[in-house]
Amino acid sequence: MDADKLTELLAVRLAALVPDGFHVRACGRMLRYSGEPRRSAGQLSGHQAGAAGTFVRDNLEGRGEMTEELLTGVVAQALDELQDYVDEASHDPWPGTRTPPRPFAQVRGKVLHAWYGGPDITSPVILACAPLSLAQIERSR
Repeated sequence: MDADKLTELLAVRLAALVPDGFHVRACGRMLRYSGEPRRSAGQLSGHQAGAAGTFVRDNLEGRGEMTEELLTGVVAQALDELQDYVDEASHDPWPGTRTPPRPFAQVRGKVLHAWYGGPDITSPVILACAPLSLAQIERSR
């Protein structure tokens, strides 16, 4: 598996999910999360959230042999860390209106699915990434 290609493809998919004013980009071996300065309800001045990220390659390569379980765990971790960043920066639950839904990832056939919601892609999904073919992240031989 090409961890850098996975990072690039995840960045595009996650960038399509985040609220306006938030950004996701691939930066070497990691996903980088950032946001524009904003003002929350009840605040007199704006605040800058800074940046955060997920080390996709390190998380994949540092945990042993590549398996579907490892891949889905790393992708779900990226969704979780992005969710934490947006929640903290916006002071609002995201995605959702009250309690943020849990992040999940699952391989079905030769396709990686990632979403927020219930524990299976067939259960209620609050927000989902565009599916990713595993062929797109295979290492070139």
